[in-house]
Amino acid sequence: MFQSVNFCGASGKSFKFEPIKLRDETWLSLAGIVIFTAADGRVIKLVEQLGKAEDIGAIWRWREAQRYGATHMYIRLEKDRDIRFAEMNDLKAGLNPVCDAAEPAYESGSESARIVWPLAA
Repeated sequence: MFQSVNFCGASGKSFKFEPIKLRDETWLSLAGIVIFTAADGRVIKLVEQLGKAEDIGAIWRWREAQRYGATHMYIRLEKDRDIRFAEMNDLKAGLNPVCDAAEPAYESGSESARIVWPLAA
């Protein structure tokens, strides 16, 4: 059930990620890139993992991703921060994560996006 998954960046390069078991907290102390996905494979959030056990922000990033539908986590181990940064930029451009989208998740023609003009009485 737990097997490697490849994600492709905008450059076309394939990056191998390992699944993280939800109850396993050792991932908090690993340096690399973490991808949170929905059950259908949609990428919800892509974050840098600093590899410090005391980084409780990782837990909050996971909680935020869950609010948007994330059910799975994957990690790509990489200790070199410059390499991580370059790979993250490539992956973000290629995967367009839900939480990093430039456009809002709702349709631009939705009721909440319309301007209501007052009528003269």
